[in-house]
Amino acid sequence: MANYWADAGHQILLIVFDKNSSSFYPLSATVRLSSLNISGESLSWLEALLRNIKRVKLLRQAIRNSKPDCVISFLYATNIIVLLATRLLSVPVIISERNNPKYSKGKRLTWFWLRKLFYPFAEHLVVQNQEIKKWFNKYNNSIVVIPNPVYSIGKSPREPLEVLLPPGKLLVAMGRLVKQKGFDILLNVFSKLHTVHKDWNLVVIGEGHLEGTLRRQTKELNLDKVVYFLGRISHPVSVLSRSDLFVLSSRYEGFPNVLLEAMSCGLPVVSFDCPTGPGEIIDHGINGLLVSPEDMDGLEAALSELMTNKQKRNELGKMALEVCDRFAMKKIMAQWDNIVMQYN
Repeated sequence: MANYWADAGHQILLIVFDKNSSSFYPLSATVRLSSLNISGESLSWLEALLRNIKRVKLLRQAIRNSKPDCVISFLYATNIIVLLATRLLSVPVIISERNNPKYSKGKRLTWFWLRKLFYPFAEHLVVQNQEIKKWFNKYNNSIVVIPNPVYSIGKSPREPLEVLLPPGKLLVAMGRLVKQKGFDILLNVFSKLHTVHKDWNLVVIGEGHLEGTLRRQTKELNLDKVVYFLGRISHPVSVLSRSDLFVLSSRYEGFPNVLLEAMSCGLPVVSFDCPTGPGEIIDHGINGLLVSPEDMDGLEAALSELMTNKQKRNELGKMALEVCDRFAMKKIMAQWDNIVMQYN
């Protein structure tokens, strides 16, 4: 989004909480990056309180100094900090939720209630689908549904590989190595698949706090020679475009960008029909396969069908490319322009 607006001639300042002086992801030359060095985990409620007071203070100063036409914030805890930092500054704030809010209440109850208290102060709340809009019905007077965009990748040249890939056919999965993404489920399913489909390897793109646990599970299942953890890579398309099949094993989602990215590469996809997102992207049997949430037997059957049937993989992969039009960058960013450019 920052690159899109910068390339259109707008001045963009990207403020991040970490201490990096450069972005992991490629940024347009005209996008300014400001690193506040205020990220980190707190060991007690008092430390968390003091750290967040510092975050609000430094962020308020950074916003005041930049004199923006408007501020866009992503992720619910950051949204609350931004809304606190901009009180009485007369700066329009647009906040966006990027995950399913139903599953965050039990984890961070304080932030859950702070969200109810502060979200009404935002000019707009952007969510990614109608189901999540219903959940936030009373949180803000202007709730706008805008899905994720995707670049058209399928017909572009392959990017150079950043990592070595194993030989044979590749089943690929991508996401943070956290419980939400269901990689533990996927490993159990793949252990059964591998007894039949011995020419397939599983590659996992991403990093997270469960990496050690998942690697131990891989060894316990005797999969350490056929499952490859690639970590986080800057151009995952380089792997996706060389793979044969994509799987999304999430327990829940907001609106899975990884699914769009895989489909934009012309990959056949299999996904749990978890809340929320996959069911709005995949038309079952037409451009991918949907499986009931956390149904291990169903996931095994769907993957096995496509591993066996190359023609079916090709048909689904060809139809998957339609997401490049349905979620085209220009179409999605036009929806963002409708709410952002009124403040420009």
